[in-house]
Amino acid sequence: MSVLNSSQIDALSALGFKRWTKGNMDRMYINAGALGLSCDYYGTGNIRDAYFNDVSISNSRARRLKEAKTYLDLVTMTIISVDELLAHAAATKVATAIGATYEANAWDRRIKLTLDNPEESC
Repeated sequence: MSVLNSSQIDALSALGFKRWTKGNMDRMYINAGALGLSCDYYGTGNIRDAYFNDVSISNSRARRLKEAKTYLDLVTMTIISVDELLAHAAATKVATAIGATYEANAWDRRIKLTLDNPEESC
């Protein structure tokens, strides 16, 4: 059961999050491109240049980011990712879109969000 209301879910969907539900799991996934990853490619399909929020990153890091799973667990209000860069970018997007706050260290891959006005949810 999500702690967000339908307008908050819609706001996240507009940012590129895709909802997935199964059993008691309720998540919203987002890909690295929607979080700021951009790549230029050679004709062979290999990455030529890669940037995350306009900062140059290595091609190997870009490949890892493209394959990484990043999601917001709507039951626990936790961002979960295999990469800390994506986790922080997702937490910032979610916090801005739904009015939430979070505290995290630079290396955190699991970030707990707190709604600013929880009475407006559900």
